[in-house]
This record gives sequence, C-alpha cells and structure tokens, in this order.
Amino acid sequence: MSATFQHYGISPWEIEVIYDTLRRSFEVEEKQLQPDDPQYVSMIEIGFPAAYGESFFQAFTMDSWFKIKGVIKDIKRRRGKKGVKTFLRFSGYGKEKVDLVFPIMSKGERQFEMGIEKIEYLVDIVPVQLKMVPSKAEEIWYSYDEVSFRWSPAVAKSDVNYFFKNGEWNTK
Repeated sequence: MSATFQHYGISPWEIEVIYDTLRRSFEVEEKQLQPDDPQYVSMIEIGFPAAYGESFFQAFTMDSWFKIKGVIKDIKRRRGKKGVKTFLRFSGYGKEKVDLVFPIMSKGERQFEMGIEKIEYLVDIVPVQLKMVPSKAEEIWYSYDEVSFRWSPAVAKSDVNYFFKNGEWNTK
C-alpha cells in the first residue's frame, strides 16, 4: 500500500520533509502537478493508504502526524494571503471502505490552522456522523465551517452526489 503525495508550488525542502515523513510508514508515490487554479499558489494532496481513525494515528504515530501538520501550516504561513489548498485523503474509516477527504482551502491563516488542528479530534465523531451513508458512496468530502470551527460531512460522491444537510443525505 502506497501513500500518494501530489503537489505544486512548494519548495524542494517542503517536498522532502513531507515525503520523508510519509516514507517512515508507507511506500510513497510522489507527483508534481501543474497549477490548476489561479487562486492558489500551492497545493498539497496526501492520500493515506489507511482508514481514518484511532488506529491510523497510532500506526502513523503522532510525531509523524504533527510533522505533516506543521509543514503544511508553515507552507500556509510563508504564502501569506496567497491561496494554499490542501487535501488529506484517507482510505476509509473504521471498518467502512468509503474514502474520507478533508479539504482545507481557507484564505485566512488562522482558519487554515484551526482546520488542520481539528482533524485528529474527529475520530470519535466521524463514525457517528457517518452512520447513514448513501449506498454506493465512493468518497465522503468533509467541509470546515470557519464560523463554528467545525468539520462536518458535506458531499458523498458516487454516480450521484449526495449533500449532507440537517443531518440527512439528499441529492439536492
């Protein structure tokens, strides 16, 4: 199982730190991409080949997790008001095989940092939030609300996209 690490607009040193940290636990497939959105000067996508949950943080180690978070926050800090987008993808959660994606695309440094900081604290709530996932869902995208400082399910992607509103999945 390989972790995937795709990026653009980050320095060789930043690439090396992320790559080496991932390499402690996984094989790594790294790929530099071409920028695809003029609003963002940098992009980082990390796909962990493990399910999101307590066991991921134990196996990957909190040291490695803090290192990855720290580098991503430094990248944002160095870019200032310029956009940085980050996608942290997990191969399922608990016993479920549906991928989880945490996109962090805030322009504000503080909101960006808060979004990253809260991810590991969701391990107990994710299974509760995702009790009723639409069948055939291939991945669930979370959304970070900068007003309430909370992550919540947003979209379940399949052949039809489902949107999470008022505690329910609907197609509109």
